Amino acid sequence: MTQLNDVPVAQLMSRRVICVAPEESIAVALNTLRAHKLSCLVVQTPAGLEGILTERDLVVHFDNLVSAEQLNVRNLGCVRQLMSAPAITVQEDDGLQTVLDVSVRQGIRHLPVVNTSGELVGVVTQTDLVRAYSHILERQLDLVSDNKRLMALSLIDPLMSIGNRRAMEGDLKHVQAKAQRTQSPYGLVLLDVDWFKRYNDHYGHQLGDQALRAVAKAIGDSLRQGDRLYRYGGEELILVLPDTDQAGALQAAERAREAVSQLQLEHQDSPLGHLTVSAGLASGDGDWQALVAGADSALYEAKENGRNQTRAV
Repeated sequence: MTQLNDVPVAQLMSRRVICVAPEESIAVALNTLRAHKLSCLVVQTPAGLEGILTERDLVVHFDNLVSAEQLNVRNLGCVRQLMSAPAITVQEDDGLQTVLDVSVRQGIRHLPVVNTSGELVGVVTQTDLVRAYSHILERQLDLVSDNKRLMALSLIDPLMSIGNRRAMEGDLKHVQAKAQRTQSPYGLVLLDVDWFKRYNDHYGHQLGDQALRAVAKAIGDSLRQGDRLYRYGGEELILVLPDTDQAGALQAAERAREAVSQLQLEHQDSPLGHLTVSAGLASGDGDWQALVAGADSALYEAKENGRNQTRAV
């Protein structure tokens, strides 16, 4: 994992540094900050760094002048009166932890950054430090959860963005166990895109993939809360319907079939003229593999009898 001092301050700092002389007027310093949209100015003379002037310094100064009823352009003063001095700097190769420690220990929100020759190369702010620290924490959390994410990705079909067969089998084991424990049925619906090989041959695999994604989305949108959709293989999908009897499974199958039909995706090599699905369903509280086999038999019957229809065991 990334350690805080593995990140040099040179990666965090802004190299956009504007310097002012300590004898410059506050009015000029204020206009410079506004013109360049900065939060601080580095105070420097030919001899080297003198200090730093921040927005906060100006706000406090103006507040004091307003309180004393002395705020006018002529008595704003000069930069030297407000700047924090001497300038506390950090090296460009200092690590994030080192710079954080300096910022907290000195109570400084803006730190000039110098190179090994003592030349000014940038400025790092407390906001920069917090943002970098937050980013590192996020990366570490990402590393901790990488295995979980990889596991989750291994359960998703990359084309349809729904669960794959491996995910389906894991889900069905839990659904079956619950059904047997509560003695309540669950339903399965196998769906097959009608004459899909003809579709691919006629329109090409790219449009075929787009059609499969559209079918998966349409069916997914038709599901009630708690129902799940998986890619069973090729152009076959399967609905897993917890706490569902045969009548409920039939309703779910018909909603899915009708949702695909309503897409009205042209299919010139289908007798129906548009893309459709056939469905076979089964329900019970027994072995899920036996229910899948039953739904598969019902699906075969639906296809043999004209397709674009639903049949039950």
